[in-house]
Amino acid sequence: MHILAAAPAAHTEAPPDPGWFGALWNWTGGHLPGGNLTIIGALFLVGLLADGANKRGGTGDKTDWKKADQAVVGVVKKLFGTIVGVFKAVWAVLRFYGGWELRGEPRSDATFFRAGTPTTPVKAPVVSMESVALAPPKVSLVKPKRRQPSPWARHAADWFESYRGRGAAALDRAVRTALWLVRMVGKVCRAVLAVCRALKAAYGFTAPIVSTLARALRGWHCWPYAARGLARLVLTAALVGLAVPAWRTWTIVGLVVVAAGAFALAHRFRPTPPGDDAVYGPRIWAILRDDLDLPDDEPRENWMRLPASLAAPDARIVIRLPWTWRGSEGDRDNLSALVNSRLLGEWVPRISLTGETFTAVYTHKPPPKPPAPEPTPPERVDFFDADIQEAIANCKRGEIVIGRDAFGQIITKSMGEGETPHWALSVGTGGGKSAFCQMVIAQLIAQGYYILAADVKRVSVANYIGIVGCYIYNDPMNPQDMRAGIDWFKEEIAARSAVSEVDPTAEFPGILCLIEEANEFADVSREWWDDNRKARADEFGPADRAADPVWGTVASGARLGRHVYGNILAVFQDLRDQALGGKGLRNLFRLKFMGNFNKNSWDNVVGTKPVPESIDKAGRMMIVEGNAQYWVQTLYGTPDALRAWAIEARKRTGFMEGAGLYGTPPKPSPKTLPRLLQGVSRDKLPEGLRGASEGGLSDETAGRGVTPEGDVTPGVTPQRDRLRLIPGQAGAEGSQDPLAAPVLLSVAELAREMQARGYVIEAELIRQHKSRRDKGNGNGFPVGIGEGRDEKFTVDQLIAFYEKRGIEKREESEAETEQGDAI
Repeated sequence: MHILAAAPAAHTEAPPDPGWFGALWNWTGGHLPGGNLTIIGALFLVGLLADGANKRGGTGDKTDWKKADQAVVGVVKKLFGTIVGVFKAVWAVLRFYGGWELRGEPRSDATFFRAGTPTTPVKAPVVSMESVALAPPKVSLVKPKRRQPSPWARHAADWFESYRGRGAAALDRAVRTALWLVRMVGKVCRAVLAVCRALKAAYGFTAPIVSTLARALRGWHCWPYAARGLARLVLTAALVGLAVPAWRTWTIVGLVVVAAGAFALAHRFRPTPPGDDAVYGPRIWAILRDDLDLPDDEPRENWMRLPASLAAPDARIVIRLPWTWRGSEGDRDNLSALVNSRLLGEWVPRISLTGETFTAVYTHKPPPKPPAPEPTPPERVDFFDADIQEAIANCKRGEIVIGRDAFGQIITKSMGEGETPHWALSVGTGGGKSAFCQMVIAQLIAQGYYILAADVKRVSVANYIGIVGCYIYNDPMNPQDMRAGIDWFKEEIAARSAVSEVDPTAEFPGILCLIEEANEFADVSREWWDDNRKARADEFGPADRAADPVWGTVASGARLGRHVYGNILAVFQDLRDQALGGKGLRNLFRLKFMGNFNKNSWDNVVGTKPVPESIDKAGRMMIVEGNAQYWVQTLYGTPDALRAWAIEARKRTGFMEGAGLYGTPPKPSPKTLPRLLQGVSRDKLPEGLRGASEGGLSDETAGRGVTPEGDVTPGVTPQRDRLRLIPGQAGAEGSQDPLAAPVLLSVAELAREMQARGYVIEAELIRQHKSRRDKGNGNGFPVGIGEGRDEKFTVDQLIAFYEKRGIEKREESEAETEQGDAI
């Protein structure tokens, strides 16, 4: 029982103490990779190393292990060699973690706590002269001319924008898709560039730090021994920690902390780049020392000081000069040339040769003062400003207030008897052309001028229609009215010239002949002339020439009107002789106004070189007077306000229509609607454009005089309603019965009837005008009843048409009358 009870009690006793060696053995077995087998393998390896060392160092015979004495001596040697090998391994470990070199002599004079410098001089790198001998790259300082789009590309772009044919929608989608792709490619390229810039910025921040770490690692042998040992210990601990799974996480965290600390220290202690004083100082001192005749052992710091940054705004270069330096003009220039050629920037000296120390202080050359802003005219000049109205009131006869120049001065030009009686105007779309013409007319109305305007645009000066003394011809469908007005202007000027020759003191009211869009008027007038000129000679006179004579009339009126207040204001887009009949009109318009122009318009109107840069702003015009050219902001007023101002001026001056004129300006013809509007019947549209008659028969002429409104008169059809005839249009011999239906005749019958009434007309001429009307020329030929060859007209229609074109009734001579009476 005692034995059985003692057995369990024996197992409850505390285990025996293993001692420090046993504790170390157990700990290494639980933590080292491989357990205690790793220690055994390490001891075995040390033994092999010691045995190998004994074999290499042994000089005697080999041990004979069969003999007892040699075996004992061999065992002692082996044991001693093992002990020596162990001590050498321990010493190597101590040297490794102590920071010493593992082999050889120290490569620097560093100590345990102090960094050192290399004991062996570093051999300077050999610089190859091949890179120096290479030719410098050719760099052109001339800015390459920007490539302009080719004419083919411009025509293609215009075609893409204006094409409206088959497949236009698909073409538009294709172009939009291509443009979208181009925009997307641009966005991707910009994103890539942004990423590249970000990487470049990151590189710019990290590169100095990485280079600092690399420079520190390259100087490993100059580190203090303590720092090298600590680095080796950290590296060993990191390897052991990474090898042991239980320590791996904390080891990685520790490595990250150590790397961040090293990165921060490298950023904090990164070497600053050498300043400009260290870079450029020795180079310039080698030459300056010889120029100043200084000894070779003179320190540079005593004679020259350079700033750390030559680009700093307050940088100063100080050079002490010896007393023997004369300081002549040549010496000063040589010293300044040396400084400016060897140092960055441009420097100006301040040399002082008085006092105890002679010095030359160089500072940056101050930048040139920015040019004063170029004066520009104001953004807007109101016609009704108080000072403008005062200037207008003080103008002499024929003087016009134009606007304000770049200095704010009021500009006035004369249309009187001076050197600029006739003005040419060339302004692009939206440049204020109509506003300019309106404000000029308003001022001339206030001076008692007559206004004669040919306005093919219809609306440029339409606000002056109805004002006394203003004769506006603005129907491009009746260009003969504009031509008749210009002819009357020339005849009036001729009459005034004749009167002025007899009585030089005669006074005449001014007349302004305005030709709006003169080039468009030239085309319209030329078409009318080609349709109506006499192509063949007959018994009544020779044939008319092919060239349109209207520009000869304009040139003659311009030449004669200068001294009798006959002035011309014309709007041109092309003032070349070949565009206007070769009459030399460009020389007659000495004062030109250019606005919103391009090179072609400048060449066509002015023709001088170089072409100034245009300012695309409404009302901003360049005055070209001989060789003088300057910008001006012209006056502006709304059309209604200018009309009201002009009407008030007419009343204030007591103007009487026809006073001072030797003739009467022709009256405009009834309005002719464009071809697309001529088919609108008055049965459907009682009134034409803007409430005016659109050319159809009136109620009386069509037989509707006694029919209540809303009823349809029997026998009056919409087709007959298309006859272009109004009461009184047929002349004195025409039928004036408002209820009489017109008689319809064919072309041949019309020719015979008109010849019987004394008109010189042929059926062939009537057919030609009818054919041109059918082709859409807009010559104003009347519309009859029927179509094609069956179309018939009234005699009154044809008489009214041809009388407007100058074909008058032939008057019989007295001899013919007497002969007829005798018969």
